[in-house]
Amino acid sequence: CCPGWVRFLKGQYPQLTGRLSTAKSPQQMFGSVAKSWLARKLGVEPEKIFCVSIMPCVAKKAESELPTMSTEHGPDVDLVLTTREFVRMLRADKIIPALLPEEPLDDPMGVSTGAGVIFGTTGGVMEAALRSASFLLTGQNPDPESFSQLGEGPGLREATYDLAGTPVRCAVVSGLGNTRKLLERILAGKAHYDFVEVMACPGGCVGGGGQPIDKEDRELGGVRSDRLHQLDRQAPLRFSHENPQVQALYREFLGKPLSEVSEHLLHTDHTAWAMPNQRKTG
Repeated sequence: CCPGWVRFLKGQYPQLTGRLSTAKSPQQMFGSVAKSWLARKLGVEPEKIFCVSIMPCVAKKAESELPTMSTEHGPDVDLVLTTREFVRMLRADKIIPALLPEEPLDDPMGVSTGAGVIFGTTGGVMEAALRSASFLLTGQNPDPESFSQLGEGPGLREATYDLAGTPVRCAVVSGLGNTRKLLERILAGKAHYDFVEVMACPGGCVGGGGQPIDKEDRELGGVRSDRLHQLDRQAPLRFSHENPQVQALYREFLGKPLSEVSEHLLHTDHTAWAMPNQRKTG
């Protein structure tokens, strides 16, 4: 999910690039799907869709411009605004969101889950993935709070979970200083994990460099993280695999996870592009 982490790894530890998940970030998955499935459902050419992403992250701008994130129809995501830039636009037009009436989000792609909400905080991606992994292995949804300890506290958190009889060693880390320490431990053979989540910004995306800055210079990452977990607990759907519109996407278009269409639209090759002053590793 984190382009800052991807660029850090490729620049500082290029030998580990092949260990990165091939899954695109949610931003880029949405862009791919918007210009394929959504274009078909709307009956328009992909070139007619202009995809704008509003993110807490400045690195998302560079991610959207990678050569691997475009097709013959153009970039999957045409423009990325930070949340701070978006707030400035609202203020310039004297729009106060709190005073606007509630209305439903667009259909399709307007339904979200609690698992999706917590992607924005450290440990959230791991927690959401483990919830669905447990279901896929056992056929039953686990207690949504089963993996919540990975989202508690700063720095590095570790846990081992039993998934259908298989122990899965997990680590969650945020902040590139903490990340470097973790990678050095792994390379030295002092730590062994099956699943690692890294977010470049302390606390995850909620602490991103594109977020609004508090006038009193307070650190709001923890407050924002707590709010995301609260929204997750209040959500009617708490598992990614229960999202009816994601289910429809697979049923109508993708077929199944890791199908040829899924691989093409939802996955990427991190070795297919090079950092500045580096040769391509693939």
